Amino acid sequence: MKKFAIILIVCFLLVSITSFANAQVKIAYVNSDRILAEFDEAREAQNKLEIEARKLEEQYKGMLSNLDSLSREYERQKLIMSEARRTDKEREITQLQQSIQRFQVDKMGPEGEIYKKQSELVGPVLEKIKIVIEKVGKENKYDYIFDTVAGNILYAEPAHDLTDKVLYELKRTK
Repeated sequence: MKKFAIILIVCFLLVSITSFANAQVKIAYVNSDRILAEFDEAREAQNKLEIEARKLEEQYKGMLSNLDSLSREYERQKLIMSEARRTDKEREITQLQQSIQRFQVDKMGPEGEIYKKQSELVGPVLEKIKIVIEKVGKENKYDYIFDTVAGNILYAEPAHDLTDKVLYELKRTK
């Protein structure tokens, strides 16, 4: 009885291994950095986002410059200021520091304006790319498509690179 169970398990394993070996899994990959660099809509969205980021950066630098000037002026004149004037200047500096901190959070923080703008501009482009990758995958009957940028692939045969097909489909869908 024990020998029969062992023979049955070995037979089951052999059948499983054989059927697994015969099953062909079709795998391919894309390079998302290249897609984003060569896809016009992605470049346009990125350019618009960079313009918005530069505007916010200029505002931020202006605020910092203003704070620096105010602080230097205060340090230079604090010994000759009246107590009331000194208190007013310190309050003004503190308010400007707080304003700068609010600006950082509201505009550049994790839920800030720049990330909302990124989602608004780049989100639809990424969705379009995802749809096209799925389309190319289904048309070419791939089981898995990986992204080389994610760093999950240690070796990839160039013949399985679908980047060109994805770019072609993206340009064709205009």
